[in-house]
Amino acid sequence: MLVDVEVAIPKALENSSFFFADIQNNQIDDNGRNILKFMATQGEGGVISQQTILQRFLNCESSLLLLLQRELIEENNQGYFFQIELIRY
Repeated sequence: MLVDVEVAIPKALENSSFFFADIQNNQIDDNGRNILKFMATQGEGGVISQQTILQRFLNCESSLLLLLQRELIEENNQGYFFQIELIRY
């Protein structure tokens, strides 16, 4: 049920701080971190075109590849989006 998920999210965020810290500090670079922050501002389910990201973040191709390899984002024919919405928070 949706109510159960909404109740579980704050606890999941609280208990998974090491997971999120590891992503931020060890698994992505500064460009990747900035891309994720920008994507998060687009709201739930937001899709950002590759062109928008490449224009906004210079020399970010390797960062995008790393985000895809880490399965933090996915790509479809419209652009990039969070694979798991919880990462957006």
